[in-house]
Amino acid sequence: MVKVLILTLSLLITLGCSKKEVAPVVLYTQEEFDTIINTTSATPDKNSANAINYSDYSPGVDRVNSKAMIYERLSFAAIAFETEKQAKDEALRLNQYYSRNWLFDKVEGEPILEDLVISRFHAVNPKRRTQRKPVNIPPMEHHEGGGGGGGH
Repeated sequence: MVKVLILTLSLLITLGCSKKEVAPVVLYTQEEFDTIINTTSATPDKNSANAINYSDYSPGVDRVNSKAMIYERLSFAAIAFETEKQAKDEALRLNQYYSRNWLFDKVEGEPILEDLVISRFHAVNPKRRTQRKPVNIPPMEHHEGGGGGGGH
């Protein structure tokens, strides 16, 4: 009787401890992205010469929500991906910035654009060992799960 009780308790403890907690996937919705970008003076880039060439990017690009943008007379691309991993992998390949499921292309090497995506989206460049701190734009408060924070 005691052996059966010990065996049952051992089995319950083993099964109860084997569950892994999975962190929720946090992606920017189009509304969240627009809310953040609208706090800046960035606007859609209507110049056809700066149009996004989707063949330059890996599969997984959300063509509907991706957009060419202009900020302080500098153009960049905000490319939406289906997953954060796709955005991170593409940022690594292109040596650019990403936050959640968004890649910010043509930003690396342009301090004004780097400040924008770092301060507003908490974006990171996965190739950089030490992430750059924004100089020209004060950081914006950001809700939980933003940017390239914990775990990137």
